[in-house]
Amino acid sequence: MTIKVVTFDLDDTLWPLRETILAAHKSANDFLASQVPSVKEILSTNKEREVWGQLIEKDPTMRHRLSELRFNVFKNILQSLGQTEQQAEKLSSEALQIFMNGRHQLTLFDGVEEVLAQLKEKYTLGVLTNGNADIKRLGIDHYFNFSFSAEELNDSKPSATHFEKAMEFTSEKAASICHIGDHTECDVEGALNAGCKAIWYNELNNEWPDSDGCPVQEIKSWYDMEEAISKC
Repeated sequence: MTIKVVTFDLDDTLWPLRETILAAHKSANDFLASQVPSVKEILSTNKEREVWGQLIEKDPTMRHRLSELRFNVFKNILQSLGQTEQQAEKLSSEALQIFMNGRHQLTLFDGVEEVLAQLKEKYTLGVLTNGNADIKRLGIDHYFNFSFSAEELNDSKPSATHFEKAMEFTSEKAASICHIGDHTECDVEGALNAGCKAIWYNELNNEWPDSDGCPVQEIKSWYDMEEAISKC
């Protein structure tokens, strides 16, 4: 079946994420440490990771709502250090804003906007992401016809929910949708399990985890995107 809809993951597909997230995390932590110095003993340690785990264990759906989860991690830690709930909420809100500002200091992979502009002439384009990046804030929303995040859907890839929403929005069958992303399970296997086509975007040069090899096309440059889609 001819591809009519192309959907994209965001993090590590439109831009590299790791250094940006590390810098954003550091900025938020530095702010909190300037307000409550003792927080340095917890942030970026196993103690912080334990708080993340405890909150997810208490409410497993929170793993889909990353901004809310991060806010609650900050709040929980600050209250454990003697801050009142009101104080903890205020500082956590400010720290989250600092984090989100840094989280959007992103550099697109080479060719992203050029190729998106070309693809938009031929296909309906969408975003299916587990992350909390805002394409409008990044100034690239005009390339896409729709966008669904884990926070909105309260579910994460590789669950079929994202792909089913793309089908629902476009009124297209799964076989006419091609999803492109970097994550072998969430993007490639998630799309295939939902009946969609998939392309593995691997600019970061990761290894496919299965010894049988990647079951779909693998590309490492946005400039190979259009040709790969045409072969789906």
